[in-house]
Amino acid sequence: MPDVPPTALRRGRLWLAAAGVAVLALAIVMKADPESPATPASTKSPAPHGIDADPRSARAQIALPREPGAWPGPYGLSGVNGFPVLNSASVKEFCSTRGRDCKVAHTYTDRTSYDAMTGGSGWTFEYFADFDGVLVISQALVPDRGENLVADCAAGKYDQNWRDFGALMVTHGRGDSIVRLGWEMNEPTMAWRGRNATDYIACYRKAADALRSANPRVVLDWTINAHNTPADLCGGLSTNCYPGDEYVDIIGIDNYDHHPWSPAEADFDRTAAAPEGLNWLFDFARGHGKLFSVGEWGVMPTADAGRDNPEFIRWMHAWFAEHAPYLAYEAYFQRCDGDFSQSSILRPDDPKCLPNTGSSEVYTELFKR
Repeated sequence: MPDVPPTALRRGRLWLAAAGVAVLALAIVMKADPESPATPASTKSPAPHGIDADPRSARAQIALPREPGAWPGPYGLSGVNGFPVLNSASVKEFCSTRGRDCKVAHTYTDRTSYDAMTGGSGWTFEYFADFDGVLVISQALVPDRGENLVADCAAGKYDQNWRDFGALMVTHGRGDSIVRLGWEMNEPTMAWRGRNATDYIACYRKAADALRSANPRVVLDWTINAHNTPADLCGGLSTNCYPGDEYVDIIGIDNYDHHPWSPAEADFDRTAAAPEGLNWLFDFARGHGKLFSVGEWGVMPTADAGRDNPEFIRWMHAWFAEHAPYLAYEAYFQRCDGDFSQSSILRPDDPKCLPNTGSSEVYTELFKR
């Protein structure tokens, strides 16, 4: 969940603030598409050998067949965020090290003001101009420290900003990308957190409608923070902030090995089944006819685990493989900032990062296939 000021980005650095790290029919925007990515890819006719699907099109890539039992397989959308810089070079370095190209790059917009995070976020796309894959953009609903602007957003005050962002996506040739709009609204550090579920939902819907009016091809991902929703956010249950099927194309979760961490597979399974867990939200998504995503995931040795946990990588990979027909995409989350977060892998020579050697080895073994 990075906080990314433009000054840091324009100097070529990724700055991350301490914010807890913490298909059947894909909404209105998808209904005109006969090959909507909401249909489980494995239920469609097999793609012909050498299928020519646009690698930058989220819709085209999500629609390719993904059979259960393997991940990424031929068509699974697997990737990472750019680290230490939010750009294609950082993504390509990670993917080269793992031994398999990434089909997804996850990035974030600036959050210093409404103008900066919408019409002023051209750099978000420029930094990935040469990335020949699907772009996932995490987009705030209000700027940092803008908690009091959620009601204004709900009233439509910022609709033009959202139209500007949609137009910007189209201008940069990235209209057919995934936008994680107002993600982790159940995380206490997010300015758009669901202190008032009604306002959050209304703000999300206003933003979605305005964004789609300028960019009908956008794919909207509604993502929660795993494992816990405080009582004062979304009434203590993340899905109380669900904006409705009409406004959501993919339902997702950010799932880290922390609070609680998983020392054994039984713990992993129990956490996944509990409210706000992987399986719990996956079932919610399927109940609403939506595909699923895991836009951020990773080990967390500086949290309650207190150490590297390579088995978490293994269990996540197995989960991805089992749920592959309904998994739109997944992206590992890279981050190193002292004692707060050390999720990064495949960075043995970075003095700021813990080596996480076990996780790096297991990840390479499983995700290069």
